[in-house]
Amino acid sequence: MSRGIPINEVFPTGWRGYFAPAGRVGVGVDVATTTKGKSNPSSIAIVQEVGLDFIARLIIRFKTNNPEVTYRLVEQCLDLPHGLRIRRICIDATSERFFSADLKAKLSGRAVVEPVVSSESIEYLGQKMSVKSYLGNLFVNTIDDGHLWLPSESWLEKDIRSVKSERGSFEADVDEDGNHADCFDSIKLALHALITNGGPAEASAVSVGGLSRRPIENWNNPYAQQFERKANVHY
Repeated sequence: MSRGIPINEVFPTGWRGYFAPAGRVGVGVDVATTTKGKSNPSSIAIVQEVGLDFIARLIIRFKTNNPEVTYRLVEQCLDLPHGLRIRRICIDATSERFFSADLKAKLSGRAVVEPVVSSESIEYLGQKMSVKSYLGNLFVNTIDDGHLWLPSESWLEKDIRSVKSERGSFEADVDEDGNHADCFDSIKLALHALITNGGPAEASAVSVGGLSRRPIENWNNPYAQQFERKANVHY
């Protein structure tokens, strides 16, 4: 039986201490939906842009059936050190348009919230593609260029490696616990929050295949081992 824990205990102890004093910060929110009869988790990622690099300062994955919990967790992300402010919060609104609109209204005046609908089409650098394809390519290209820093955690590695590119899009199977590449989705939304309306990252089509062509050992976050508590929690 799962037990409830206070909102402030979901985040790793001292997580605010790992931010650089300067650098734009973006937040990505992937809201849980029911997939193939299972309730998959939600995920929130906070990414900071430092120079040419994008460093994942916080990635959490959680399960809850209470929208207020998700709102409170996102609200915690606004409290950053060094006077930093969130540049943008991008939330996947594909299946949760009502919740994303509600979150945008609640945070009005405190943060820019952009609902992102993966099924819509966009034109980027002269190439028409779905938003889902654009975001997946954004993640892949940023990490292939060596500019995305991620914690070396096995559960996160499994989440990311579950994604495969198929015919220009990106798909993932639901695992035995209901996970569905939720962290992959929140990270790519956080990247979009940082580069939308201009930025150094580019998205373009990639060859068909999996995301396992680069070893996870190269995706290390130098701060990851200093966390005192894992951030993979369930309600």
